[in-house]
Amino acid sequence: MQPAAAAAEKTNNFLIPNATFIVEVLVFLVILWFLSKKVLPRLNALLEARQETIRQQFEDAKTAKEEAEKNKKEYQEALAETRKEISRLREEAQSEGAQILEEYRQRAQREFDERMAALEERLLIERQQVMLTLRNEIGELAFTLSEKIVRDSLREDERQRKLVDDFIAGVGATVRVEAEASS
Repeated sequence: MQPAAAAAEKTNNFLIPNATFIVEVLVFLVILWFLSKKVLPRLNALLEARQETIRQQFEDAKTAKEEAEKNKKEYQEALAETRKEISRLREEAQSEGAQILEEYRQRAQREFDERMAALEERLLIERQQVMLTLRNEIGELAFTLSEKIVRDSLREDERQRKLVDDFIAGVGATVRVEAEASS
């Protein structure tokens, strides 16, 4: 068997292709042709679809980013406008509050002045009533005193004149005090 192995070794030259090699090359070429005609177009279609999906996602992401930036800018503008509006409303409220406070102060001052005027008028009326009452009481007292004096001494004319003069001077002083109090 050794001669057969030696003969096989002689025919197994790697530079000279044998039939197995040619069949392997033919099968390889058939597989390549099958892959290029049947499998590769499907893979290419799937890859292109995937690439288109990725490209579309990138475009959608870019559009979404632009939209988000636009919305963010609009939000910031709206926020700034809202802050301005709040500031304006706060200033209006403060000015209205100050105006209302001033109106209440003026109203309170008017009411105070009206009440003071009413009290002064009432006090003047009461003072006049007291003066009238005092005049009446002084008149009654003078009348009573004069009756007593007349009863006690009808003869003492000079004393009576002096009492009458003193009484008249007292009434005159009372009238002057009233006149001064009225003005």
